[in-house]
Amino acid sequence: MINVFVLTSHGDYAKAALASCELITGPLDNFSTVSFNDPMSVDDVVQQYQQIYDKNTQSEFIIIADITNGTPANAANIFKGTHPDVKIYAGLSLMLILALATGTPIDEAFKQSLAMSGLITNERKVPASSKENIDKTSTVDPLVNVRIDARLIHGQVATMWTRSVNATRIMIVDDQVVQSNVQKMTLKTAVPGGIHLSILTAKGAAERINAGKYAGQRVFLIVRNPQMLKIMQSAGVKFKNINVGNMSMSEGAKQIAKSVAVTPDDIETFNALSKSGIHLYHQMVPNDHQEDLMTLITEGK
Repeated sequence: MINVFVLTSHGDYAKAALASCELITGPLDNFSTVSFNDPMSVDDVVQQYQQIYDKNTQSEFIIIADITNGTPANAANIFKGTHPDVKIYAGLSLMLILALATGTPIDEAFKQSLAMSGLITNERKVPASSKENIDKTSTVDPLVNVRIDARLIHGQVATMWTRSVNATRIMIVDDQVVQSNVQKMTLKTAVPGGIHLSILTAKGAAERINAGKYAGQRVFLIVRNPQMLKIMQSAGVKFKNINVGNMSMSEGAKQIAKSVAVTPDDIETFNALSKSGIHLYHQMVPNDHQEDLMTLITEGK
């Protein structure tokens, strides 16, 4: 049974929180919002719950309010009086929605949200997902995903990609990041709990991969630009597929997709990688359709 989540709040907080989440996850069809604004009454809120419920009678119906005992929650309790199967929670937050959007059971999602709240230090870790049946079996090729992402570890990577590819290690390859203690500390803070982290130069990463240092692991390799991958390829690392997720606008760059801007140097590097037999594609989040990168480059000329 599919869960249907109704996010409800005073004002448009629920709507804004869902919109923020969808910037990371993409559209979430099983989430709806109800906003309580003047001059609405409790009955008006109940009626909106009913309208959403009528469209989802075969789903588990879960209402998440911003606070306990506010009008949105009170209306939910009234609605539950005639719909005893409905579940009601309070404590709406972006972190909670993100956890739910990635398939985390709601009780576990609340625990994760609580654990991620508070002072951020370089010792903090995002709790590991408790999702069952995650395949962490070893692979002959330890690189289970190779991604170009200018933001390195961020919401989409930590909450969606790492989980989707069942990674046991995130490997950041960047010759500049290696030299920055601040950036390394930030990455250590952002890596999901239970996931190992390596921050290496292109040459160092190639040497370790070629030496079989990651045998039996599932490595999610992330770089900020294609040049790092070309250096690794020249050092003997073999790539089958490269996912181009996010490349920021810079001087001389042109936009070829919503989140991808490439410079002439980038295009030259991508051409070389493509001619060597590597499949290059653009995909922001796992649920998105893969788009052939070389086609995007050609169409963007």
